[in-house]
Amino acid sequence: MSENGEVALFIDFENVRYGLKNTYGLEPEPQKLMEKARKYGPVALANAYADFTEHPEFYRRKLEVAGISPRDIPRRSPDVAHKSSSDMAMLLDIIDCLLDRPTVTTLILMTGDSDFIRAVARARYRFNKKVVVAGVPGCVSNDLIAAADLSDPVFEEGWTPIVREPVTNGKQYQSIDTSEFPDLQQAEIKLLKLIEYLDRTRPYLTFLFVKTHALAPSNQVELTAMQVDMILTGFKERQILVEEIRDMDGRTLRLLHFRREHPEVQLALAASAAPPAPLASSPFEPETETTADPVVEQELTPASQELNQE
Repeated sequence: MSENGEVALFIDFENVRYGLKNTYGLEPEPQKLMEKARKYGPVALANAYADFTEHPEFYRRKLEVAGISPRDIPRRSPDVAHKSSSDMAMLLDIIDCLLDRPTVTTLILMTGDSDFIRAVARARYRFNKKVVVAGVPGCVSNDLIAAADLSDPVFEEGWTPIVREPVTNGKQYQSIDTSEFPDLQQAEIKLLKLIEYLDRTRPYLTFLFVKTHALAPSNQVELTAMQVDMILTGFKERQILVEEIRDMDGRTLRLLHFRREHPEVQLALAASAAPPAPLASSPFEPETETTADPVVEQELTPASQELNQE
């Protein structure tokens, strides 16, 4: 049903993506997100907020093709305690929309984060806007739904995953063009050896942290950024890397747990005849200190921080 006036679409991309992925095993399809927004009228503004360095590169293209502007926001702002930078950027853009776009009569917030309750209430009662919360079912604050005019879940039956059922033979991904890899299995082994080393020597792992080291020339993994994204995504699908989402003091942290007991890991490492991972005296160490993920760095305990400094 179309509404009079224009529509503004705000997508908390990380909230939507990980909600869909963890709850339904799906990846968001930007075209379908835009289709949902267009039900309410012509879309005058559409933004998606995330630190896109932590997501596969193809999402930028898919969002732009769908008419959605990817707003690349660093994961953490050092001068704003206990607050996600992408959430803050989204909130400020909502306020700008309320003040500067009188022709927009409907706001669609694709998020489940309760931090937006006050913004939703203010948009309705002070600016007389219609607010639709389109979150992932099971991942939306009940209070956020109560504050809005309408709840229209972002997930609908009939969606198909971008990434299909995981393949566990260690040799192919249904979501990857394997022609990009002259030897996919060997590429996986190289990356697994690096992850195993990082897991032993560092108190935490994140997607960006692993990717940064994988692209460092000194580690000789010899993969492109897109190839690293695809292989790491495949590792997560096959439960070699398990994502742990932790809420601490109002902040959401995403850590990776490396399952070294996984049969594929055991076979890959046993089959590799390459020498052990670099020692602390190798060129690998200085890059580790300069490329550490500042997001998780803030969350380490004092003991872990000392370990990281060593």
